[in-house]
Amino acid sequence: MSKNINILSINIRGEAEELVSDHQSAKTAYNKIPISTSEIYLTATGFQGDIVVDKKHHGGNDKAICCYNADRFPYWKSELGFDLQFAAFGENLTLQGEAANEENVYIGDRYQFGEAIVEVSEPRGPCYMIGIKYNYKQFPLLCQKTGYTGFYLRTIKEGIVKRDDQLIHLFSHPEKISVMQVNQIRYQDPKNKTELERLVNLQELTEEWRDRFAVLLRKAT
Repeated sequence: MSKNINILSINIRGEAEELVSDHQSAKTAYNKIPISTSEIYLTATGFQGDIVVDKKHHGGNDKAICCYNADRFPYWKSELGFDLQFAAFGENLTLQGEAANEENVYIGDRYQFGEAIVEVSEPRGPCYMIGIKYNYKQFPLLCQKTGYTGFYLRTIKEGIVKRDDQLIHLFSHPEKISVMQVNQIRYQDPKNKTELERLVNLQELTEEWRDRFAVLLRKAT
């Protein structure tokens, strides 16, 4: 299997809006829109023109690009009946293909992306905004349970990205710890000391997640 990843859509939003559901409302830039230009500039903290409203939990270099695989859309359609389009999960990159599945993407993997270079930094932690978007409060928990969370990329090198570029795989981290494995430890097996130790020592995993696993490791010891 090729580790290169196809990109169906690059999505951004330049202004905030109020999302309202039966159980909650929030101001957000979640509803991103596919770009119409042929290219866009990737900065250290994300695509030019994209905004972050909740800067406490989102944004920054470690979360420069949010990714989700459109191959997961049929699963959610069959389970919940939702019709999902590009940027359905608020992702900047709507991906396609087996290489973009959480079990095949490793923390620390690097990709050439147009002129830019990016690195897998952490799983996407499904938040309440997904529940508001689809008026289904349990949606974030279902993402956690399945591990179909998507993932984040940090920017290693800034540069121009074309709309038809791929994520060209440069190398995999030697530990080969997948996004799915990280999700499983966090949400399903939080007392696994051996795996917790691996994750705490995985420098390419974001400090936020390593700190969380360090707390779990202390509790498990």
